[in-house]
Amino acid sequence: MYYPILRGKLNELLALRELAKLELQNFIPVIEPVKKDIKALVKTIESLNECSIEPYIIINPTVGDFSDSPKALYKELNQIDNISYQILYSINQKTEHYNDFLDVGSFGLFIQKGIDQEILDFSESSNINFIQNDTNPNIKKRIKNRVSYEDFFRKQVRNADYPTESPFSSLHSYYKEENNVGFADYTITGDDFSEGGGPAYVVTIHFSYIDKNRFDELFIRHYSSENDGTPTNPGAKFLEALNRLIKDIEDGKIPFSNTYALTEFQYLQKIEHFPGLGQVKKLSIKHHIETINTFLSTSVEVNG
Repeated sequence: MYYPILRGKLNELLALRELAKLELQNFIPVIEPVKKDIKALVKTIESLNECSIEPYIIINPTVGDFSDSPKALYKELNQIDNISYQILYSINQKTEHYNDFLDVGSFGLFIQKGIDQEILDFSESSNINFIQNDTNPNIKKRIKNRVSYEDFFRKQVRNADYPTESPFSSLHSYYKEENNVGFADYTITGDDFSEGGGPAYVVTIHFSYIDKNRFDELFIRHYSSENDGTPTNPGAKFLEALNRLIKDIEDGKIPFSNTYALTEFQYLQKIEHFPGLGQVKKLSIKHHIETINTFLSTSVEVNG
């Protein structure tokens, strides 16, 4: 099972609502809410529930509006009727007491620091345990219901610094061999959190693909506009980057999955429309998740 990790920004939540309608078979999102206003979060949970998906919610976020009030989000969600979600409790550098949320009943752990004996013991009480992918293998063996996660996205300071292509991960192709119940990543957003982006001197579209000729590794293509030294006219810069993406799609040399998000990018080029940078990121997130889901579905079919 694939557990994409997203923050509660509006366009990320919109991506999840739209993905839910596709009825993907190998996808359960992890959401770390960052906005105090949870209306969009609740609507997203409702949309996922309608498609028989119960997302995992990190109820003590480490970033954003709830980071200084570790129980505030859970109290708010607890007042909402008719939503169904699974609780993840973050264990991080600020965590002093591991039993703060034992009163919630069923829960999972999202472990964001080194694992010691106390955490190992506590993990016996949880239903699922998200651990960092580079955790000591001797520790991994002692953790049940394990999901390996990592930030594989090689984020650059400036869009102009992205190369044509970056390696991402092969975890999707071997996670079961390590006896994981699933794997997770931060898609094309990365783990770094910021409230908003700066001016767009360069517009870049991040587009994922899995290459069966390179041992099923996932790569990210970066399609960027030219740097004109100014933050003006982001629409024209987007279309410049989009034309480069569409050219590669039409050439057929790169094995992109034929996702719904891909067809949305094609439509934007056809009508020469710039939907805004947030919407562009939303489409890239959707394509990334669809690409991995397609691989997993195909692998199940091939392996019987």
